[in-house]
Amino acid sequence: MASVISICNKGLRYLGGEEILSLEQESRGARLCSQYYSEVRDELLEEHHWNFAARYIALASLPAAPLFGFARAYQLPADCLRVRRLRGNADFEVVENRVLYSDAYPAEAVVTVRVTDPARFPALFVEVLARKLAAELAVPLMNSSRLEQSMMTKYINALERAKAMDATEGAVDPDDTNEWVRARLW
Repeated sequence: MASVISICNKGLRYLGGEEILSLEQESRGARLCSQYYSEVRDELLEEHHWNFAARYIALASLPAAPLFGFARAYQLPADCLRVRRLRGNADFEVVENRVLYSDAYPAEAVVTVRVTDPARFPALFVEVLARKLAAELAVPLMNSSRLEQSMMTKYINALERAKAMDATEGAVDPDDTNEWVRARLW
């Protein structure tokens, strides 16, 4: 089972760095992991709509409507990183203060949420996170832009493989099928 420390150590091993016991220990690797880990994790969660980070939610309506463009405003949850889609494929726009504008009523959405428990990460996500962390730490820890390029290439390859595997687990929302397919199925 993955932990923050095991993921950081995997990234440090890819760089040829020394492993750490905690993020608070007195070492350059621990300080950099503490500084970069959450930021890299959230960037990676935002980069793809990972199935393990998907949540179906009903959005809370806000009393004030947008001045123009859409009829309604909704508040996104604090842990929402990205909105994948609204039920019925309604148009929407996310604006400041985590507010979503749409004409949909009610608004039900599929969103990507911030998952902070590494035990919930699939193995391929752990691999991608460790690769991205290694790429980000290559210059500040090892002072090597060549190593950074090598780690970035390995990160991109791992990301593509993980995204492809993640896509095989997806289910099609009945609202997403077009009219012709829906008529044939029902």
